[in-house]
Formats: sequence, structure tokens, C-alpha cells
Amino acid sequence: CSLGPAQTRQPACASLRIQSHLSDPRIMQSMLLLFACSATALLPAPARQHRARGVMRMGWGDPPVWSEATIKSNTEACAGHRAIELEVPAETAQAFETAGQYVQLTIGEEKPGFYAIASAPGKATFEFLIKENEGNAYLTGLKSGSSVKCSEVSGKGYQTKEHFDGDGGAVATQYDGFACMNVLFVAGGSGVAPLRSCIEAGVATDLPQRATLYYGVRDDSVLAYQDKFADWAQNYNVDVVTCFSKGAGGAFKGYVQDAIKAKGVAVPRNTGAAVCGPKDMFTATKELLMKQGVFESRVLSNF
Repeated sequence: CSLGPAQTRQPACASLRIQSHLSDPRIMQSMLLLFACSATALLPAPARQHRARGVMRMGWGDPPVWSEATIKSNTEACAGHRAIELEVPAETAQAFETAGQYVQLTIGEEKPGFYAIASAPGKATFEFLIKENEGNAYLTGLKSGSSVKCSEVSGKGYQTKEHFDGDGGAVATQYDGFACMNVLFVAGGSGVAPLRSCIEAGVATDLPQRATLYYGVRDDSVLAYQDKFADWAQNYNVDVVTCFSKGAGGAFKGYVQDAIKAKGVAVPRNTGAAVCGPKDMFTATKELLMKQGVFESRVLSNF
């Protein structure tokens, strides 16, 4: 998914403009959901980091700490989406520890965008899936070798070690002894970006049964990462169910939550889900999974 400057209709993985006067926690939570899934681009930078003057303040925390990064590649991922790989400073790369975390990217005095990292932690570069719009054209149009300002890595990401793996005794203390043996990844549009990071970080690799990625898009033209589906099935224990809301084809005709409902959730008390997409999709998916019997705290967002 992609987080960037504002658009008329704000999906959870699209760019977002946050006003500093929004101090109501409920409003902030809703706004965070909008940008938490945002998609991807990254660049390298010298080790020296500096605080930029006049950077966007979001109403909480300190302003970003900027580093110089470099565009390694910028290619079309699918219609209207760019796959951008950034070379970043070593300390920035090392700070990325949890799938679902994000950075801010900008050039010059342009408004920064929020972008979830699509590659898995532990790599020297960051990859992003960025949905193109007028607000981020300054970024999506850059050529290889261009410089970009990249913030420090932010966000808690998907807390799968606690909620899926049971680190810290969570199975006993939070889940009545029900271990997580079934994992669902649920993506809407560019929200697949941080879920790709989850998958390639090996979240589902050692599960006793196969995990499923429900991936919803309008049609085949905006379906990213098709070249990775076979690898995810063979090496990461994840099967992909494509859900097309309008176009022909796809494994399911309709929305991701409808596909989940049609199939049902096996062993719901032993199921966890990582979700990223537009707010309405996230809410509908969470409500459905909870109704099926999944623990609320095992339906994870990356914000």
C-alpha cells in the first residue's frame, strides 16, 4: 500500500495529509489507519542524518530525522503503481526490524509522503509499491540515481511475534492457550505492500497448515506482484486468492471480506490475520473475522 500526499478519497494505503490540530485520540486512530498501509519507495543516503527545517509536523512526536537516499530502480509494478527500490544508509536499513513499518520520503521542500516498506527486514535496500497520484509525482517520476530524503523507520509494524508466535507468553495470557496455527493475510490494493514484507519475512513459513493471502483489486490491470505468487506458494507457505471487484478473472468475484466469508475461517480460535487496505475494507474484515470467532487482538494492523 502506499501512503503519500492527500487525495480526494483517502484509502488506508494512500497518501494522507494530517493536520496538527487533530488531537482527539479517536480521530488520530482513524487517520493512522488511513496511512498505515501505504506503499513503497526507498533510497540510499550518507550516514550523516539531519533534521530538516520546515518539515511536516503530525501533531505527535518529534519531526522526522532525514537521511540522503538514492533511487536504485523505478519500474512499473502494474497500472498506476510504481515499484521503487531505494539504497538507504546502513543504520536506516538496520532500524527496519518488523514487517509493516514505514518511512517518509520527499525531495526538496515537497510535502513528505508515508510509505510502508514492501521488502522484508534484513536487506540493504528498501522496496516500495507506490500508487501514483498528483501529490507524489515528484517521487514516482524520479530516475535511477536520483537523490531522495528518507526519514527514520517508524511504526510498530505487525506484531506477529507476540500475537502469532506467542512470544512473552501471549498464548497463555491473552489467548486461553489457543496457539496460532492458521494465518490470513488480507490486502486491498497497494495495501499488499507491507503484507509482502510479512510474507517474505517468513511469518507463515513454519505453520502446520498453509496460509492464505486474500488480495483484492479492481481487476487484473492493477494486480501487483503477480511474478511473486509462485515463490510465495513454494517457499513461504502462502497461497494467493485474488479477488476482483469489477474485472473478469481472479479466483473470486467480489471483495476480500466476501471471499473470506464464502470459504469460512478454519479453527478461528487458532487463527491470526494481518490486514492492510482502505478503512472500510479493514473494518469489514475485522468485524467478519471476530464474528467467525477470531480473537480481536489477533487481527493485526501495522499502525
